Amino acid sequence: MSSSKRVLFLTLVAIFFNLLNAKSLIDNGSNSKNGSVHCFSKFGRGLKWLLGSKINPNLVNVKFYLTSRDNPIRTEVVLGHNFQLDGTGFRIERRTVMIVHGFKSSGKKNWVDRMETAFRLWGDVNIVIVDWGEHANTVNYYKAAEHVMTVGRNIVKFLSHIINATRDSSPEKFDDLNWGPIHMVGHSLGAHICGIAADELKKKSLPWKVFRITGLDPARPCFLRSNLSLTKNDADFVDIIHTHGKSSSKFSFGMQEPIGHVDFYPNGGKKQPSCSRTKKPWYASLFNPKKWIKQKTCSHGLSHMYFTESLIAAAYNAGKFWSHEWDRSAQRAIEIIHETCDQNNCIEMGINAENYRNKDNPVLGTFFVITASSPPYYNVTADDLANLEAQIVAGSAVK
Repeated sequence: MSSSKRVLFLTLVAIFFNLLNAKSLIDNGSNSKNGSVHCFSKFGRGLKWLLGSKINPNLVNVKFYLTSRDNPIRTEVVLGHNFQLDGTGFRIERRTVMIVHGFKSSGKKNWVDRMETAFRLWGDVNIVIVDWGEHANTVNYYKAAEHVMTVGRNIVKFLSHIINATRDSSPEKFDDLNWGPIHMVGHSLGAHICGIAADELKKKSLPWKVFRITGLDPARPCFLRSNLSLTKNDADFVDIIHTHGKSSSKFSFGMQEPIGHVDFYPNGGKKQPSCSRTKKPWYASLFNPKKWIKQKTCSHGLSHMYFTESLIAAAYNAGKFWSHEWDRSAQRAIEIIHETCDQNNCIEMGINAENYRNKDNPVLGTFFVITASSPPYYNVTADDLANLEAQIVAGSAVK
């Protein structure tokens, strides 16, 4: 067995034993985002010396790339004395979107490219790609998870550099500047990184704030009930898309628990209809861990595909991901399948979710979304409805 497979094997063993002792996931209970990641059970902690090494914050390599309609080609911006925005097309009055990937990913992945392109299509925004792939694109989930705090703090350093550069370029106009909103979009571990960054930013006396965080299937292992987890307290509006969340007795990469102002559960939020439904005993994954990871990450990855499609649909006014308020029961899910949706009784999942939240009538809660089994996912057919109802009745789509 190769060294990478051995590390992945040990990681999976630790995660499975962790499922037998969910309390090990609980952090110190503080509301402040500090401390370290608590990943595994007592058995798993015994493997820690095999799975990870101490993180040196000074050696964590996080890259930042800027792009916009004005400058569609990514420009890397380096932190430090040579930091500059010249030639990037960055404008402080625009909405600034930050895309943060998660485990086994990087800023160069196709899904990040597609989301970046979709955002440019959707609006005149600054786009920041946060690439921590040097530490995330590994088979060692524990080691990747250990980096979230440092990556979050690096994002705050980046934003502080922009503020300082803006002050230096126009000191006489600085106090009168119109600061565009910051919208962070994070997938998997990236969702928790967004929460950490927003929390750290709030601690500083800065004119720029995070107004929205979109959590795309926030990572569950190591973060369930952890004070490092993304929560609705991290921004004015936190919307979550759950695509691979299961009960505490079953493994899932994503969280099942609602953690935002609005939590969307496409097709029940456990698994997505376009992914393989092959059933095998849990121990089979130990003999072919890479194949198991690929199967499990299918539903996990649909969260960013749905969000990207919502951007494209909004840009062309092509369709909507309608969602019904849901009490997370199978009975209510079946009722929703037979109900119609419009702006009077439903809200949209995706980029337009923020349009349904205002101070006078804030939309809060959990929502059920029906998607198609193939793109465009908002174009639901009669067969999609029938198949989803059959899965709900069989108990495979809803807890």
